[in-house]
Amino acid sequence: MTKIAALEAGTHRPAPFDDRRFANAAGTGVHGWADALKFMRTRQPERWPRHAGNDPAPRPADRIDDGTIRVTVVGHATVLLQVGGLNILTDPVLSPRIGPYSWLGVKRVRPPALAFADLPRIDVVLVSHDHYDHLDRPTLAALERRDAPLVLTGLKAGRKIPAARIVELDWWESREIGNRMVATYVPAEHFSGRGLFDRNASLWGGFVIETAAGPVYFAGDTGDGPHFAAIRNRFGPMSVSLIPIGAYAPRWFMAAVHIDPAEAVAASLALESRLSIAIHFGTFPLADDGIDAAPLALADAVAAVQAAGEHIDFRLPVFGRPIVVAREELVA
Repeated sequence: MTKIAALEAGTHRPAPFDDRRFANAAGTGVHGWADALKFMRTRQPERWPRHAGNDPAPRPADRIDDGTIRVTVVGHATVLLQVGGLNILTDPVLSPRIGPYSWLGVKRVRPPALAFADLPRIDVVLVSHDHYDHLDRPTLAALERRDAPLVLTGLKAGRKIPAARIVELDWWESREIGNRMVATYVPAEHFSGRGLFDRNASLWGGFVIETAAGPVYFAGDTGDGPHFAAIRNRFGPMSVSLIPIGAYAPRWFMAAVHIDPAEAVAASLALESRLSIAIHFGTFPLADDGIDAAPLALADAVAAVQAAGEHIDFRLPVFGRPIVVAREELVA
């Protein structure tokens, strides 16, 4: 049975779980410590600058309730979604370094395009999984003190989040988030863990938010797989998809957990996404691809699809600048 046929046979099932560890639906394994050490020993990373700046960005509106979807990429996988009068923030990471301590971990090269003080009041936070570049406790604690948002995340990941209102979800489980909108936790091909002993002890995934202006998909972190087609089959064509493109090299190590730009384009087509927006690039030097590698490779992949006669709108965002999507047409 092919991977696609196997997924279709069990479409929309909960995440595989053996009472201790979660697993990928397609059976994709994740490299162990031996491969991780090999990766660290044999790395040939492209050079990143010590600092990359952002152009000045406008302060976001307090609320948007005009029938549009407003998407502002703050940096990495942190995205402000404003739709239907709700402010939704994905994987909020505003700290200068990601790791177990403020002084230990990967240093941020590009600062957040929006300062914390400039963020509007956040109603809902979506946390895709527990990795440090997606679950940042200092940022989440600051949001809890200021806004006390509803936080949605995967099973067994909530204990790592400093918030009072947390809802843990299995794959395909949904939660109403307000203003007649529903968020559903959807599969990804990835893994979880923040230390030596918690590998795959909590669930990973993405989200689909059903809005009056159409469904919005936030992939979080993911390798390639048939889950993109399963999401399209469940919700219909996406109005907007937030798809990662960076931290993909070398492929022998990263392919299981991170799509590359060509696979991101293929995912956009599988989702039949009206508009796709690149995330997870240009902020943290997490792999061997350089700061400009993913954007350049994305441009090549989009050009190849267009040369073959297929329509695709896959944009590289300007950090901090909103992209506005109307119900019938793109207006900015």
